[in-house]
This record gives sequence, structure tokens and C-alpha cells, in this order.
Amino acid sequence: MMDTWTIEQSGFAEEALNIHMESLFTLGNGYLGIRGDSQLSDFVFQKGTYINGFYESGPITYGEKAYGYAERWQTIIPLPEAKDLMIFIDGVELFTEKGKFEKRSRILNLKESHSLWELVWIDENGQKYKGTVKTIVPFGSRGAMICKWDITLPLEGSDIVIKSPLIYESEGAGDRDDPRLPEHFDGSTLKLKTKKLPDKRHLLSMETEGSRLYMSCSMDHRHSGLHEAKTSIRESEAGLLETVTAKAEKKISIIKTVSYSYGAKIKNDEVDHLVLKELDMLKKDSFDDVEINQKDYMVNFWYRSDVKIKGDDEAQLSLRYNLFQLLQSTGRDGKRSIAAKGLSGSGYEGHYFWDAETYVLPYFIYTNPAIARSMLSYRISIVNAAKKRAEHLGHQGILFPWRTINGEESSAYFPAGTAQFHINSDIALGLVRYLEVTGDVSILAEGGDQILAGTARFWADLGTSVSGRGFCFNTVTGPDEYTALVDNNYYTNLSAKKNLRAASQWLKGIAADDELDEWKNKSDDVYLPPIGSVTPQDDSFLNKEPWDFLSTPDGKYPLLLNFHPLNIYRKKVLKQADVIMAQTLFPSELPLEQIKLNFDYYEQLTTRDSSLSACAQGINAFWIGYDDLAWEYFQETLHTDRKDLHGNVSHGLHTASMGGSYLMVVKGFLGLENIHGTVGFNPRLPEQLNNLSLKISVGKKLLQIDMSQSLIQYKSLNSDLVIYHSGERIELKKEEQKSKRTLLKKKQDYTLFRPRS
Repeated sequence: MMDTWTIEQSGFAEEALNIHMESLFTLGNGYLGIRGDSQLSDFVFQKGTYINGFYESGPITYGEKAYGYAERWQTIIPLPEAKDLMIFIDGVELFTEKGKFEKRSRILNLKESHSLWELVWIDENGQKYKGTVKTIVPFGSRGAMICKWDITLPLEGSDIVIKSPLIYESEGAGDRDDPRLPEHFDGSTLKLKTKKLPDKRHLLSMETEGSRLYMSCSMDHRHSGLHEAKTSIRESEAGLLETVTAKAEKKISIIKTVSYSYGAKIKNDEVDHLVLKELDMLKKDSFDDVEINQKDYMVNFWYRSDVKIKGDDEAQLSLRYNLFQLLQSTGRDGKRSIAAKGLSGSGYEGHYFWDAETYVLPYFIYTNPAIARSMLSYRISIVNAAKKRAEHLGHQGILFPWRTINGEESSAYFPAGTAQFHINSDIALGLVRYLEVTGDVSILAEGGDQILAGTARFWADLGTSVSGRGFCFNTVTGPDEYTALVDNNYYTNLSAKKNLRAASQWLKGIAADDELDEWKNKSDDVYLPPIGSVTPQDDSFLNKEPWDFLSTPDGKYPLLLNFHPLNIYRKKVLKQADVIMAQTLFPSELPLEQIKLNFDYYEQLTTRDSSLSACAQGINAFWIGYDDLAWEYFQETLHTDRKDLHGNVSHGLHTASMGGSYLMVVKGFLGLENIHGTVGFNPRLPEQLNNLSLKISVGKKLLQIDMSQSLIQYKSLNSDLVIYHSGERIELKKEEQKSKRTLLKKKQDYTLFRPRS
């Protein structure tokens, strides 16, 4: 039976063909992330240790610059590396390619949150060595990584030398021909410095020239099974190297603890203090204590967050992997969010996009509301920067950056960046979803009101009243980045309408009455195309010439790497779901017949060049009854990273796809929607699955759901709760369970042309 709690790797001979495993084996705690680059292999594609929010910045160079362009790039940067440990027995380095591996495998344990190497190695003289290496990035700490090496030697009394580095290795500038990869940072703007303290401890620090940040780190070692041990530390321009020489017993253990922290340059001493304090705290605990605390944290996490499916073990493993990585990648302190690649690499330069609120936030709202609140608190923390950005562009209110780390706009290509004004409503409506489900209105007083009011003021100022049409939004870009600078993008208009209406409702008694009335009136007047014919993606889209898919070979995808933007913009072709994404988020806006009409039309125009698209297309397909197509999209969303479906996981994971896999379960299979301050369901299980089981948080109330092909059972675990099932109001007492029939829909065959299979 397949283990659905572990990711395994045992084949290293062809590691160059499996470089995506470095990203897959990423460990993190929302603050610190470490890539799974192989410290026990000669081949490394890209080392990487990152702090969520630690970045370098510099001026963006334009060939021709205009007013209002983003001024500075921001890029997450790698930290000094500490994963490696070199062990020499009688002058022979263990676990290298010079010997023979009888066994070399590693697992990523999703249930307990650690990685584990298992090694059996034979040297050139036939001597056998056994070892394990367990690595934990503790959720109970801030910036710590802990590795424990347990090694069994063939003989006792051997001379042993242990070399442990803490060294900075720049990954260099990225690929300027691929906008998904970092291109600005090359390490030249960093200043490294080592510091020896009176207590004989050492620190390694890093100062950034552009962002004016200070990072500090240090390491600590504990050993057992060593005699006559002598320790020395050598400083270099690149970092620190600690060397231990001793006599070894037959069994030895080495525990390496590393701590990282950062802050503003002017707070160097405070940052150093945090690093040393964390190391001192971790010294008080044994490795077993750290492991137990990590297990306890994960037990609580999985109790609230696990989604159990029966009928497809591969799907179960990928789903759990996705949920696990979302936890590891998301900040929990209100000062950082989740980047497009999480903490698994520097792809997309570590920026936060709309992915965070649209694809990931719902998962935490329904499972771990405290983390969801933290994500929203990060957006609150950058409201002032968003206000300056709106002013800079000549608008009232606030305009959140399309891509950012520090709150300032960092997108150098405004047609597919700044012009995606829908980022405002994505964030505002994410806040509204949080309010509706959790009932936690205290966040409004802590700055949430500024988000709702600021975004509403922006929309009210951006729009134009057009006779015979209504309130229109011109020269905007929707989610589909193959169509830019258009009038009345449907997704933008609809989400702006919802944003304005929500602000008028949630800010009663907070904002002035005349403003509330203005927002409501403009919301009512937002132009939306009539129902009955295909919903146009924007005013001009339906009049464009279709893209010639039949003459476009597979090697020319993604189109953005092979065709000039103008070539793409003037054609009927989509990078990702746009109208279909609007239907996914706002299904009650259109009747099912209209949803199907739109899906049939846009499905044949969508390239699937974006990993963000599959979940929206899959959810719509399932609602309509295109079950086989929906399952295909579910598989694509689920396995994007674990099976490297886009061939670029080596540069980092796809957190939007991960969140999308959860959305497919709750919005697709369960038909989850927020209704009257609680949740409602229109459930139907795919025929490929036998059972689905999960918990949904409604504020502090916890709902257990178990669904089979014919029945769904609802049980309130800790409080009385009201929910809705297919429009029917259901009252549940504490620990009461009620069963209902699932929906029965006739399966429809999908036969339309699709650009890419």
C-alpha cells in the first residue's frame, strides 16, 4: 500500500534529470526556508536558504522610462549555507562518490515535518559505514534549522575530523530571457563580515546596499561518541568553518543548529542578540525535545487541515504535499505573506502576487484562521505604500502593488503589472471572505477598514460613467496576461463591483454616509455585459482574430517566451482563465447555462501556459458536468509540483497551484460558498473517488464533513452551528451529525477543440 505521508527519493545516479527534487524537499516554517539541495551528493543544481522578506533592491534600468514606472527591483536573496557537514575517518571523507553507496535514500515526512537521509556506504577498502541525517526547521522557533547526524563506524578509536561550514555562496544573476526567473541580483551589493565574540562564539553577518537590511547568523554544535575533542573556527571572506578533531567511538552523533535573523541596518545589535538568544534557547532542549515539539505542532495542524480522499493514493499524496508546503511557505507574524514560489527558490524573485489572497488565503481561512489573519495583516502593514502608489498614478485611495516584497511596486512591465488593478479587489475581497467566515471584525479596527475604504475610493475614482453603459473601467488588464490594457475587463469590473458593495456594507458607522452611498451607487452602476450570449472578456476581445493554434507547435509554448507581446495581445488567446476565473469566484452571478456557454467558448482559447489556470477551469468543468475534463484538471493542479508537470519546479514550487488544489476540493467537489455569515454546500464527489473527509472552520466552530458518492455527513465538533446544504438551512447541535444526499448530475462529454492536450 502506498505511503501517502512521505515523498521519497532513492535514485541519485541520474540526479541531473531530477533537479526538481531540490525544490520538492524544501523545509520551512514561514520565516525560514531551506531548499532540499543534496548535501550528500556531488551534484547540486541550486543551493538555497531564504528568509521570507529578506531581499535586496536596486534601481530598475529602462531603455526608455516614463512617469510612474516602478523604480526599484526587489529580489529575495540566498543566505549563507549551513546544510553541509564533512566527516573524515582516518583521512577518508565519508559518503562521497569515491566510495560505493549500498543504500542512499531520503524521505520528506509530511506528517511530522522533517527530512531524513538513510545511508549505507562502503569505502575503497571495503569498510562499511551507516548513517542517518534528520533535518528540522522548527515551527516553535523563528529562524532555526537543526540537523542530527547519527553514524555507525566499522571500528572504534578511529581519528575523526568534522568540518562544518557556514558560508555564503551567491547563486548569481538569473535568466534575463525568462521573466519568471530572477535577473537583477548577482551578489555584488552585499557586504559580508565575521565577528568573534568574547565568549568565543562567532557570528556571520550580511549587509545589503540597496534595501539597507542586516542579516546575522551563527551555528552551534553538540557531539556524542567523541573523545579528546579539539575545536577550532576559521574565518574567511565567505564565512565560517568549524573543525573538530577527536577519537571516535563506534557510534557517534552530531547535532548542528543554525539560527538566522534580520532587521534594519540600524538594528545590528538587536539582530545579533536574537540569533544568539535563539541558539541558547535551543541548547536547553535535546534533539528529541525539538522533534516532539515539531510532531505536536503538526498533529494540531493536520487535525484541522488534512483532506482525506480514498480512491487515488497518488492524488492523496500530492494533496497532502501541497497543503504541507503552504504551511511551510506562509508567514505567521503579520509582517510577511506567501511568495509565488514560497521559500523553495528565487523564482519570481520572492514576490508576493494576487496568488496569496486568491489562491492561498481561502485555505487558511477555512483551516487556520490565525494564519489567514496574519496574511491580511501584512497587507495592512503596506497600506501607506499603497496610498503613495495611488497618488503617484493620480488616483484617490490605495493601489496595492502587483508584485512586491516591501510594499512598493516592483513590476517593471506595467501592461501586465501595475495595470492589473484587480489586485485591489483580490485583497479586499479576501478580507471580506475572512470577515464573513470568521466573524473577526476586530481586524477592521486594526487597519482592515483602511483596505476596504482605500480600495473602494480607488475604484470610485478610477471608473468613468458612460451614458447608456454605466460605470466603466478603461485601460486595465485582467488575470489573462495575454490580453492587456483593455476596457471593461469582465473580471475586473465584477470584482470592483463586489469590492465597492462590500465596503459600503462593512464600513457602516466607520466611513462617512455620503461615501457609503457613493460606493453603493457606483457598485450598482458598474457595467457588466448582458447575459444570453458569450460574456466578453473585455470590450474588444470577441472582435479579435483567433490565434492559429493548429500551426503553433508544442515547442512554442509558453507563448510569452516565443512571441512579442503585441503579437499576442491582438489575438484571441488566453494565458489563463479570466472570465472563467470570475465564474469560479462569483458563481452566483451567472446561471449555470451561461457558465457553460462561457466555458465552452473560452476553453478552446486557453493555452494553459499558467499554472494558475487549471483549478479554475477544473472547477467550472465539474460544475457543468464535464467530469473527465474536470478530473484531468484536478490531476494537473494536484501534481504540478510533485510530478514537475511544467518542467520548471527546479526553480521553485507553484504555491498558487497548491492553493488551487484545495479550491478544487472545496469549491468544486463540495460546492462551498459563504452564505449569510456561515457556509453552504452543493456537494458531488467525482466518480474516481470513493470518499472525501475534511474539516472546515467557521470562525471558532469546527465542522466535520464526510462525503461518499451518495451521502454527505455534517457534524459540528465543538459548538452549535448553522450551515446550508443545497439551499436548505441545517441546524447542528454540538457533536450532532446529519446526513444529506449528494447532488446527482448527468455526466456530459467534452468534445470541443482544446489548444493543448
